[in-house]
This record gives sequence, C-alpha cells and structure tokens, in this order.
Amino acid sequence: MSDETFSNSALLIWQDGELIKGQWLLEEDEIFIGRDETCQITLPSRWISRRHVQVRRTRDGFTAEDAGSKNGVFINGRRIFRAHPLADGDRLQLAPGLELVFVDSEATAPLPGRMAEPLRIEYDTRQVYLNGQLVSPPLSTHQYKILCTLAEQPGRVYSRYEIISAAWDDENSDGVTDDALDAMMRRLRQRLQKFDPQREYITTVRGYGFKLNLD
Repeated sequence: MSDETFSNSALLIWQDGELIKGQWLLEEDEIFIGRDETCQITLPSRWISRRHVQVRRTRDGFTAEDAGSKNGVFINGRRIFRAHPLADGDRLQLAPGLELVFVDSEATAPLPGRMAEPLRIEYDTRQVYLNGQLVSPPLSTHQYKILCTLAEQPGRVYSRYEIISAAWDDENSDGVTDDALDAMMRRLRQRLQKFDPQREYITTVRGYGFKLNLD
C-alpha cells in the first residue's frame, strides 16, 4: 500500500474556549489517545481511560473508535460504538469539558483561538501547565515554589541564595546544602521535561544560580 493512497496528515486540536491547549499532527497510521504515557496523545484527566480512543488512518481519511473506555467516546454529541469516519470540524468528546477538534488536511481556515503559552501557573489552585498540559501529579511544594520564583522574571538569573530563601521560606534555609539544591533542581527539570522534552526550561548559570527559559 503506497503512501499516495492515504490522505495527508490531519490535526487534532484541544480547544478550551478561545485557548488552544494542545494540538497534535496525525502522522502515524494508528494513534491511541488516553491517560497512559504509552499513548501517542496523553491527556491528564481522571475521566480519561488509560486507552480511551483509537484514531486510524485509512485510504479515505481517518476514523475514530472507542478503545474500551469507561465513559465512552462521543462525536458531535453522539456516542460511537464502532469505527466512525472523521470529517473536518468533528468534535470528539472524551470527558466533561474536554473535547478534541478534528481538522482535515484539506482545511484551509484556521480555528479561532490562541496557542497555549509554554508555561502557565494557576496560583489559586497551584496547578502548572506546560504547553496546555496539566503537570500531574502536582509538583512538590519546594519544586512549585522554585518554579514560581523563576517565573516571576523569566530570563533573569536567580542566585542560589534567592532560590533557597524562596523555596524553604518556612524552614531553616541555612541547612540547605548546594548538593540538596542541585538534586531538587534536577528532579524539577525531569518533571518538566517529561511533559515537554523539546525545551530546556531551567538553565544552570555556573557559579551563580538558575534562570527560566520561555523563548
């Protein structure tokens, strides 16, 4: 079967109001969407099954099929029970308040909205989003405080003393060693890279401190 017999790649867009929280190019012939990290598209929601929906490329386009989810898959408000052909503009509802918009490769008009910023912190709920993806499970208290401090002025280099004072403000910061801080920063980097491996969010400035990169 030649590549020419298949339709070109399409997009799935996670849109919440005017905010585009994520978008994925459908380049593979078989794509799983779910909560499990082995899925090509991972959605961090407790309402999403580990493998929720399967999207397949066919000779005629793309289809979506329930992959054995607990709460079902709905397309344009109707639950599907077998492979369903996708048309441009179809909306896949996977959970309350979570739907993906299918954009066919032939579509030329962009969806209204704006791309999610690389980093968003909701201070009232202490939730962190990277490119629209919720960081779950949440960052530890120290990791969250460090990130909030760096996010006050992205690009500015914060000294080790400033980071320690901000993250351990309710403890004896004098007892925090350089090794302890380096270990904490390493774990924080690993958490962030898990959700966005293409960007190095935190840079170490040798001999001084750390800075947050959002460019």
